[in-house]
Amino acid sequence: MEKQHDELLEADGLPGEETLEMPRPTVAPMMLALGLILLAAAAPFGLAFVLAGAGILIVALAVWVGELLPGRGHCHEPLVEAALRPSPVTAEPETVEQMRPGLPGYRARLPETVHPLSAGIKGGLIGGLAMPLPAFLYGILSGHGIWYPVNLLAGLVLPNIGAMTIAQLEQRSLPLLLTGIVIHATIAVVFGLLYGVLLPMLPEIRKLRIPKSLAWGGILLPLLWTAISYGLMGVANPVLQARVDWPWFIVSQFVFGCVAAFVVDRSEKIPVPPAGRGTD
Repeated sequence: MEKQHDELLEADGLPGEETLEMPRPTVAPMMLALGLILLAAAAPFGLAFVLAGAGILIVALAVWVGELLPGRGHCHEPLVEAALRPSPVTAEPETVEQMRPGLPGYRARLPETVHPLSAGIKGGLIGGLAMPLPAFLYGILSGHGIWYPVNLLAGLVLPNIGAMTIAQLEQRSLPLLLTGIVIHATIAVVFGLLYGVLLPMLPEIRKLRIPKSLAWGGILLPLLWTAISYGLMGVANPVLQARVDWPWFIVSQFVFGCVAAFVVDRSEKIPVPPAGRGTD
C-alpha cells in the first residue's frame, strides 16, 4: 500500500522518499540589487537611471514574490545512492576533557577588552566640539567669516548651496546653521561609535612609533574619510567640491580624529568573557 502511495506521489510530481526539498534557483536577488544600484546612481547621472532602476526593481520584486507562492519556491533534488551517503556519526559523550579557564588552550575572544557604546558617543561629541575650531580659523584668516564653512557644510544635503554666491555663503542663515548643526552632530556621533568599535580591534603600527589610537584615529582614518569625501563630492556636487579648502578640511579631520581617539582610548574597557563555559 505504501509503495503504491509513493508511486502516486511521484507520478503527480510530488516529493518521494528519495528526494530533498531545496530552494528553487532564481535571479531575483541579483536583479533587485542591480535595480537599487541604478537608483543610487541616478543622483549624479540623471533621470534615465531612475527609470531603468525602477523598472528592474519592479520586475525583480514581482519575480521574487512569485517564487514565494505555494508550490513555486522549492524544487526536489534526488538523493545519491545509499552506498554513497555518509554514515551516521556515533556520539560518545563525556569522552573529551573540556577546557577550563586559566589552562593553556582555553579560547579567548579577540579583542579581549572593548569600550562601551557610551565611550564612542562621548568621543564623537567631544571631537565634534573641537572640530569646528580649525574651520572657524580658516573662515577668519581667509576673510570669508565663520559662517562660510557652516553654510558649506549644509551643502552636503542641500543641493542649492552650489548655486549661491560667495557673498551669500558668507552671510548668517538660521536654516543653514540648523542644518549644519544636525549634520555635524550626526556625523560626529556615528564616527565616534565607529572609533569605539574599531580601535580595540585594529593592530599596532610599529613603524609610526606612536600609540595605536592616535595612528589610526588621528591620522589614517581621517585621511581615508577625506579621500572618500573628496571623491563623492566631486560626483555629487562639483561646485561645492571646488569651494571647499581641502588642506583646512584635512586639518579639521585630524583634530576630530585625535580628540575622539584620545577620549575613546582613555575610557573604561570592558573585558570580553572567553568562549565556552568550561567545566564547573
